Amino acid sequence: MTTATLHANVQRSRFAHHLLTALSGLATSAWNLPLRAALPTASRLSSTEAASLEAQKVRDLAYTYSKTDPGFAADLYAAAARHEGLYED
Repeated sequence: MTTATLHANVQRSRFAHHLLTALSGLATSAWNLPLRAALPTASRLSSTEAASLEAQKVRDLAYTYSKTDPGFAADLYAAAARHEGLYED
């Protein structure tokens, strides 16, 4: 009985951690929404530029996995190239 109770408490704290992380992400997004709306349209990125920035973030992530999991890193590099290619002019 004690083991099951301990297991349930661990699961509950892990769920609470995930919930807190999700809520903090939503709060940050809600805070930044009016700030993004106030930016002039000239400073907003085109879809091609945004796709390039997103692809670069994925490439940075792939680089971190290149030593430990080269197959996953290769998949990430391919996904970044495909994503960038979808938005080329």
